[in-house]
Amino acid sequence: MHRLRCLVVIGALAAALSVVAAGPAAAAKGGNSDNAHACQHGGHENRFEAETGDPFKNAGDCTSHGAQGGESYSLQFLTLPTYPCPAGTCWGVVAGSNLIPRTLWAVLEVNTGAPASEGNVGLDGSLPMTRANLRCGKGDGQLQAETPSGTVFINRNAPC
Repeated sequence: MHRLRCLVVIGALAAALSVVAAGPAAAAKGGNSDNAHACQHGGHENRFEAETGDPFKNAGDCTSHGAQGGESYSLQFLTLPTYPCPAGTCWGVVAGSNLIPRTLWAVLEVNTGAPASEGNVGLDGSLPMTRANLRCGKGDGQLQAETPSGTVFINRNAPC
């Protein structure tokens, strides 16, 4: 009976040790759950593969890429409702993450080529939610930003 108890205790210790050792081994595969979670609930629509700059086909493609350790960046150009601005009425909001720190981002009025707003990406690679300040009646807008895979251009049609 004593011998059986010893075997059970040794078996339990061995099982516990294998679980503890497997944790770091699984983490060493390079999965990135933050990137994978960012793809859910439509997040894949504003994310791109950092390695190629290609947009993700769907949420599953994006989640799989992040779960396997792939990096991605986010660049958003939203039309949203219009808002008052010094030029009268404006539209557009931009945001981003995992961009190249300190690089220039800009929003241009497509019809005139005039910059509507611009700035530098933060030291952490983020472009915080910022008004694009595109003037209603002047046409469409284009967001330009530097990403790990090169310059990205996102065009949006004016909602006003």
